[in-house]
Amino acid sequence: MGRRFDHALANIHILTNALEADIPCEILDVNNRIYLSNKAFTLKKSNLYGKYISFIPLTSSVKNLSLTGFQYPLRDYELTIGKSLGVSNEVTEDVAKVAFSDGVLIVIESKDCA
Repeated sequence: MGRRFDHALANIHILTNALEADIPCEILDVNNRIYLSNKAFTLKKSNLYGKYISFIPLTSSVKNLSLTGFQYPLRDYELTIGKSLGVSNEVTEDVAKVAFSDGVLIVIESKDCA
């Protein structure tokens, strides 16, 4: 991600090109794996990049967001820009599910490194 936040933010937005082409793409650094999703998906706890996972809307909202298998589950929640509710969750089950009906999520798998 480098030291320039403007470049990091622009790179996250550039991931939309891969998403629209249905090509898996991610940004990876020592602390984070970042990718976008526009449809339901599952996460295996054993494959996560780090302990923490955050969901941030790239679109103005992500509708009917449901999280199962997480420390902080959600059901049919509308996650909108300006809310921090999706930040710093943790997977508690072997497989966690993320479902939503509309929008684009920025998914950030993070670990703390000294």
